[in-house]
Amino acid sequence: MKAAVTAIKLFEKFANDGFRGKITEKFFSGLLKIIKPRGKLVLENLARVYPESSEQWRKNIRSQVYENIAWTLTETLALQRDHSQAFQWVKSVKNVEIVNDLMAKNQGALLLTSHFGNWELAGSWAAQNAIKHGHELHVIFQEMHDEDINNYVLETRTRSGMAMIDKNFSVMKIVHMIKKGAHIALLNDVSGNGRVKVPFMGIEATNMPGAALMAMLSGCPVIPACLYRNAPFEHELEFFEPLKLPAENEISDREERLRLIILEMNKAIEKFVRKRPELWFWLHKRWRK
Repeated sequence: MKAAVTAIKLFEKFANDGFRGKITEKFFSGLLKIIKPRGKLVLENLARVYPESSEQWRKNIRSQVYENIAWTLTETLALQRDHSQAFQWVKSVKNVEIVNDLMAKNQGALLLTSHFGNWELAGSWAAQNAIKHGHELHVIFQEMHDEDINNYVLETRTRSGMAMIDKNFSVMKIVHMIKKGAHIALLNDVSGNGRVKVPFMGIEATNMPGAALMAMLSGCPVIPACLYRNAPFEHELEFFEPLKLPAENEISDREERLRLIILEMNKAIEKFVRKRPELWFWLHKRWRK
């Protein structure tokens, strides 16, 4: 899709955090609300999680989800002019000392986040913050089907300071990196291969086991983080205390321990989503039949 990448790069030159950004967002928002990508799935997902909600409420949330996606696209394009703008647009950061203290001790960690708010802006801020402290933020990346779009996303993330790791990279190599002090970030809210089934938002779902495996084998802190959108180009980033995960001396069965770690990770992400459901990417096929 070279034509799509060319169009995206034209929007890069146009979008900013002023009047042109509003025009760009209106274009994307209008397009999304006309096309309604996976519109039926969004309503089905909302009905699963909020069975007592009205159809009108679910449609309103879907509209806000599309609006958040439109602003996320706009902000991410505008960010390409100068990635240091992330420090201007993230107006406040809570509990950043949790990750900064770990970096000062050269202690590795997993940063657990999701497709929530503007996750690209959150990654850019965290990567540049890590560089300021003499570290790199390694981000696990799942390749996209289209090669041109995939290369474009990799390029933009790399420019922002993220050190990209392919999703198929050896888990043991990542564990070794963590033990040597690396900070690894990953979006951990998509459906897995069916191997591990635990609830997400109270409904049984298949889950990706990779993050839980890394945490279990490395013993590193797992720190949830999310970015709340308060307004266009105005965000609040929050880091949370490391998750309390079951230790080997508490649960000796590895499969059961893995399942419980995934469950705790899911619960952490659930808190973001329930607080601001309009900011989560409900377009995922999170609950597969």
